[in-house]
Amino acid sequence: MTIGDALRRFRAELNLTQDDVAEVLKVSRQAYHFYERDKANPPAQKIVELARAFDVSTDYLLGLSDTPRPVPTDKTLAMEINNCRDALKKILSIADKVTAQGATPQ
Repeated sequence: MTIGDALRRFRAELNLTQDDVAEVLKVSRQAYHFYERDKANPPAQKIVELARAFDVSTDYLLGLSDTPRPVPTDKTLAMEINNCRDALKKILSIADKVTAQGATPQ
């Protein structure tokens, strides 16, 4: 699969037009059209932006992997759990402050 094939596939899955993706990338529709038709290769930074926009790995877009979305590692999952834990602590702290002020959180 070429990078153009992958771009067309993920754009179609998200029901986006070439204009939509070009706007996100801040390139002309023609430039994006050339990426999808493999007439031009996107610069490295645009590949990173495309991977983020389509929620796939850059390796997949570049044809280096057959897995669009790699399985998270234990380290990645641990980081996500810690981020959630930190967010929950902040929420509980705010709720405690609101309760202490006599208001009831909704």
